[in-house]
Amino acid sequence: MLIKQFLLFTAIALLISSCETNPPTFPDVTPTGNITVKVRIDNSASYLLENKVVVLEYFTNVGCYPCPIVNRIIRQLSNETYGTSKLVAVKFPTNFPAPNDLFYLTAKEICDARMDYYNVFYAPTIIVDGTLRPVASDSIDIMSAIDSRLSASPGFNVIVTGDLRGDYKIDIAVGIIDSFGVNINNIIINTAITETDIEFQNPPGSNGETKFNDVIRLMLPSVNGISMRQLINQGELSFEFEDAILSDWSPEKINAVVYIQNTSTKEVYQTGSTFK
Repeated sequence: MLIKQFLLFTAIALLISSCETNPPTFPDVTPTGNITVKVRIDNSASYLLENKVVVLEYFTNVGCYPCPIVNRIIRQLSNETYGTSKLVAVKFPTNFPAPNDLFYLTAKEICDARMDYYNVFYAPTIIVDGTLRPVASDSIDIMSAIDSRLSASPGFNVIVTGDLRGDYKIDIAVGIIDSFGVNINNIIINTAITETDIEFQNPPGSNGETKFNDVIRLMLPSVNGISMRQLINQGELSFEFEDAILSDWSPEKINAVVYIQNTSTKEVYQTGSTFK
């Protein structure tokens, strides 16, 4: 059975192609620009037509030997099997088994916080919509978890748009469809800034992986998100982050992933992103 799974994963990996890109420099982190985030409640009809979107958070490390194949499976699921209109992913690098994972070091506080939030103790770990933990090496189990969440009622809508002209600007419109039975005081809006299509000429870790996608760069306004209750009370909130775009990022490959999460149950109700 294990041999069959390995052959299946290998075949999937071979089917996935990658784009050429300029490797980012490290540890050059010179500030080169700003990110501005605007969040608002908008219950107009146009925001009540979106379908359920699932967020897959996964925890990997450049010294984790099963991680490259698992990462490729996730990439195929989000790009091909489901598409980003149904599934988006956010990668949180870990400090184990290799404590010097360069992606972990550049977002240490964020990664530590998310690992603590979910009690993650090993890599690879996959968490679907905050509640389901399929076996990371089992693509069928992962798809089953995704399918079960796609059939759930989202309760909210999230429309995310981004503008890369000049500084990076993100506009987030949240629509409340049906919050019956949901304690709004427990709801937060997470905004994750990720970068995709990062490629190195030489592997930065011991597992041989050179291509990285969905890597967490920032969580805005912080890893604690923004309170839905605060947003409802104020109607609109704007957050400005000076010098947040760093020189080792490729701005054209940055995306925003926004997901509405219950801090008590950890369930993610709805997700939106700037992925096309």
